[in-house]
Amino acid sequence: MKALLCLIVIASLPSLVSAVHLTNSSIDHIFSVLQNISQYSWENGTKSEALLEKTYPSLSVFSPTAPLPLPADLSQDDISQILDIAHTTLSNRPATNTSVSAHGGSPLLSDGAAGDPASLGVAILLANWSTNNALWNNVGYGDAATMELNYLLYDVPRSAQGAISHRADQVQYWADFVYMVPPFLAYYGALHNNQSLLQEAYTQCSLYRGQLRQSSGLWNHIEGGTTNNGGSHDPNPCGGMLRVLATIKWSGFQSQMSSQMSDLQSWVEEILTATQQYITSDGLLRNYMTDSTSFEDASGSALMAASGIRLSTLNLTNDYINQSLTLLSAVSSKVNSSGYVTQVVNPTDFSTQGTQSPEAQSFLVMAYSAYDQWDKQGRPGFQSGEGSSSSKGSNGDPLGKSSSSGFKRFHIGTGTGTGIMASLVVGGLVLGLSVLV
Repeated sequence: MKALLCLIVIASLPSLVSAVHLTNSSIDHIFSVLQNISQYSWENGTKSEALLEKTYPSLSVFSPTAPLPLPADLSQDDISQILDIAHTTLSNRPATNTSVSAHGGSPLLSDGAAGDPASLGVAILLANWSTNNALWNNVGYGDAATMELNYLLYDVPRSAQGAISHRADQVQYWADFVYMVPPFLAYYGALHNNQSLLQEAYTQCSLYRGQLRQSSGLWNHIEGGTTNNGGSHDPNPCGGMLRVLATIKWSGFQSQMSSQMSDLQSWVEEILTATQQYITSDGLLRNYMTDSTSFEDASGSALMAASGIRLSTLNLTNDYINQSLTLLSAVSSKVNSSGYVTQVVNPTDFSTQGTQSPEAQSFLVMAYSAYDQWDKQGRPGFQSGEGSSSSKGSNGDPLGKSSSSGFKRFHIGTGTGTGIMASLVVGGLVLGLSVLV
């Protein structure tokens, strides 16, 4: 493939240090890497959501046009890649728990985390709709989804307040739970015209917020049981609560649940506002934001970027656009020539830095899916940081735009100074950045 030398330039965004706008071929390559490295339930669950937002956006709850109810004629061929994930999930599903004590519940996958398999629930529900509960591995897709639901509602331990535990063996609150379980509960409720399940999704978000929220508005990562980790860890709650909000919006119960939607929006904004002061000079958030010794994490930064942009595409607020663009551009600069997002948390040891992260790949794909929709909607709320609020940035691209004229110099707003940067792109992938000054 012929190498393309191009300049990546950026609008002058406050506190923006890295200026990279990945091409569509770059995003495709990032997703290809994601397909190859996803192993665990939560990794494949976030992959399915990234796939939905990227490849089947009209079926995503973030679609600007009604994704619900699902089309009556939706076929397997229409969502073949979602079916692939559903096939893999049911192929590895443990035998159905038929004991009376199970209350009709069985998890989609064996996992010490009770909440993680639920991240695959939306994919299973879509597979069921498109196949009319076809059997795979001797269980129907719809039956498997219902048994996963019953497992969560009746078998998994609960706190005294009613919060469903993220862990199967003891009651534990994990911020990760909010991205895994409530969106599945809400989507199941929307498809089955069940307002009680939509309310349960909201209630679980509320209970987890009540337990994990710090006075600053940020959330602790883990509380309860034998593991406690008070470090602030907020991307998953932001992303999860937005998915619940968007599902309620399209469910048919929007008018009856307007106060719940307002709460969810407020809780997401509370987190995004609290994170602003913790964006580093590199344009990223740390793995544990308030800990200055914690490493910068591109994975969580990507999901926070997606969340701020989704608030805009949902026509809720544009207040977090510049913040989100800062994060997205910085994360984009961490993609190496092989399509891997670098500077990421270890998927199996959340306290250490890793060399690769399927979730980081997914979250960056989601962030660009959000960005593309925001761009099509006219880039509401974007301010370049220089000149009038109507400015659309250098060459009209808030993240930076390729140019065939080679390297050029320009200024980047950092809040404290300026910088010069160019980038070599080969096959659509960013290979490196020049030194900032």
